[in-house]
Amino acid sequence: MLVAGLVNSCSDFLDVDRPRDRITGDQAFQNADTATRSVTGIYAEMSRTGNMIWGYTTVYAGICSDELVYTGTALSTREYFNGVIDPSNDLLEKWFWTSPYELIHHVNRCLQGLETTSALPPAVKNPLIGECRFLRALLYFHLVQLFGDVPLITGTDYTVTSTLPRASKDVVWQTILNDLGIAKDLLSSDYPSAGRVRANRWSAVALLARCYLYRKEWAMAEREATALINSGLYRLGTVENVFRAESQEAILQVFPTMTGYSTMEGFLLIPIGNVRPTFELSSSLLALFESGDKRKNAWVGTRTASGRTYYFPHKYKQRPDFSVGFKAGEYTTLFRLSEIYLIRAESRMALGEMAGAIEDLNVVRKRAGLSLISPAAPGSNEGVLADLIARERQVELFAEGGHRWFDLKRSGHINNIMRQAKTNWKSDYSLWPIPRAQIVLNPALKQNSGYP
Repeated sequence: MLVAGLVNSCSDFLDVDRPRDRITGDQAFQNADTATRSVTGIYAEMSRTGNMIWGYTTVYAGICSDELVYTGTALSTREYFNGVIDPSNDLLEKWFWTSPYELIHHVNRCLQGLETTSALPPAVKNPLIGECRFLRALLYFHLVQLFGDVPLITGTDYTVTSTLPRASKDVVWQTILNDLGIAKDLLSSDYPSAGRVRANRWSAVALLARCYLYRKEWAMAEREATALINSGLYRLGTVENVFRAESQEAILQVFPTMTGYSTMEGFLLIPIGNVRPTFELSSSLLALFESGDKRKNAWVGTRTASGRTYYFPHKYKQRPDFSVGFKAGEYTTLFRLSEIYLIRAESRMALGEMAGAIEDLNVVRKRAGLSLISPAAPGSNEGVLADLIARERQVELFAEGGHRWFDLKRSGHINNIMRQAKTNWKSDYSLWPIPRAQIVLNPALKQNSGYP
């Protein structure tokens, strides 16, 4: 039944005809068509509402940090903005815990079927295994960032998986890196379908570079970033086209499968008419934009309500549109080239390669229309250059996939920054609580420190 659901959930964009009949169990992995549908169905599920990968981490990690301000009154959302999330928060369980673990179960089921079947040739089977390994790594990456230690589920036996305790985040990290290493070896540089909406080899490399950066494995991060940059497949375009479906900067995007939707970010962040935005940009973020920065004009929207002007994230321009003939022109972007340049800049700086770090930083600044950093300005002062790179990440990657929240944590600056942004801040709140309902279901789970 599980695989049948996956088979029937994929979309026409994947360039695979729908099967004539429902396929169940291991039958799905007996031919290339249904095996491919089983895997592409995971992408379709990821693009539906109520999933952390598609917009929700952007918004809720954004209001947890200092980049977004919540102007609404919903108590379940205000908890994130206040910085104190109740373990019984329904959004926490539904979007950030249950949904990713359901997807992980789907991935594991596909991996089990693919790795045990003898009916598929390696040329069909191996790339699909690579996609599954990548997707599992992506999901666990987000879980570790939000919760720290989490159950590491790699099987499909519910009697076993439902009682697993939390695994050390270091163990989870090793699984992530192992999955990405396998994905990198099995995936082709070519995308397996039209557009950039299914993982290719460079998608795995992009996530590897990000993971190595977070783990401060600078040489490895620099190596992966350099390989991707030198691939020649991606280039920086204008700031106006970064998030378009046809963007040449995009490494991996989420194809929208829900009728009338382009991106969940557009739905959540763009206000209707002249009403105030539900999520506005913080004054501290707005103050970071330098004079003449093209990104402010292209990526920051304004609305005036009750005599006050609000600034909101406007990287995505399309709200849901249910009119006949509507076609999504924007896709949620999971990885893009400018992040890779900033990963390499930070890694090179940490390795003492100041000139190379400044060169990468200037690539991003040049596209934004800003003056270039002179190699003589930071000199050998790593602290100054580190501040410049961090500032550029904050401006370039705001309101995208939780970058700011994750950067605050990995940099070690989260407590200093958040004490100024949140009145009730405690260091324990850098990790979100384990949903209480999950602890009731599985007593082997232990709550994060600082939560009841």
